[in-house]
Amino acid sequence: MPSARDTSPSVDPTMIRLLTCIGVELELVHLPHFLRHYLDLGILPGNIHILLNTTDAASPRLATAKEILATFGVSDVREWIGDYTSDVMWQQRRSLQLDVVRPGDWVLNADVDEHHHYPAPLTEICSYCQRKDFNSVQGVLVDRLAENGELIEVDSRPELSQQFPVEAEVQLALIGCGKHHGVDSTTKLMLHSYNVLPGRGGHNPWRDGEAGRFLVGARLATFPQTSSPAFRFSYPFRVDHYKWTSTRKATYERRMATPGVSPAGLEEGGKLTRYLDTHGRIRPEDVAVRSKAFGFRANWRTLSLLLRLQARLRYFLARKQRLNFLQRRI
Repeated sequence: MPSARDTSPSVDPTMIRLLTCIGVELELVHLPHFLRHYLDLGILPGNIHILLNTTDAASPRLATAKEILATFGVSDVREWIGDYTSDVMWQQRRSLQLDVVRPGDWVLNADVDEHHHYPAPLTEICSYCQRKDFNSVQGVLVDRLAENGELIEVDSRPELSQQFPVEAEVQLALIGCGKHHGVDSTTKLMLHSYNVLPGRGGHNPWRDGEAGRFLVGARLATFPQTSSPAFRFSYPFRVDHYKWTSTRKATYERRMATPGVSPAGLEEGGKLTRYLDTHGRIRPEDVAVRSKAFGFRANWRTLSLLLRLQARLRYFLARKQRLNFLQRRI
């Protein structure tokens, strides 16, 4: 006899929402690309909820942003006037989520320079997770670079994937794991149920929301293979990150100079700013670059099952080791 979990209603497009925050002074050029991408994924314009951030309430770029959003049919637009820090921004986004979502909804949290890619329609993935009682889907961040790693300006056309055709893994290659950053910061909480709240950086669930029940059985960063470029370039849940543009260094410098900047922001920004001061670009020879040899794993359900089995095995092995340790102490 099927369980209630197996007979739960399917998720339809009206139940999937997109939330983001845009710094209008430096990120506005990304907005049309962002909107086209997520509308193509099937997000309804009425289910897109936007925070516009600036320190200047009279900034003409606020009006420009609203004009762009209206052109795409997006009407839920809110202003956040104040200094940007990651902690405050994610507080703002969690508050926005609590204001707009309804029980049964699913949420995409994406920065304006992040384009999600899924191996199946969103309604199929959400319905599967709902039936199986998973509430969190994570993916890997894949850095998109211009040819030769140059930090170019973003143009309105062509699509960003053509302007930044190189797929790379930059952060782990250039700065590795430090005191305040590591593999977790190269993963993303892409999709989650209405009662899961994203933590700072959008990498993992926030402590004050529902605990994560992950599609792969554990946080993606806890799997050893997540550090491998071969795994990352072939993993079917991915976020193309278009941050390596002409404004990248200025963005780091502005955020590091803002009171209240997080230790992770200072550590990451400092290391990467020094690298850019030295080289002026992301040198392809310094990072892992995807080649045609890395295909995509198409069967996402089977892969997720295998990862869940791996997570369970690791749990039992760790538990056995703890029991053995305690027995030796007795």
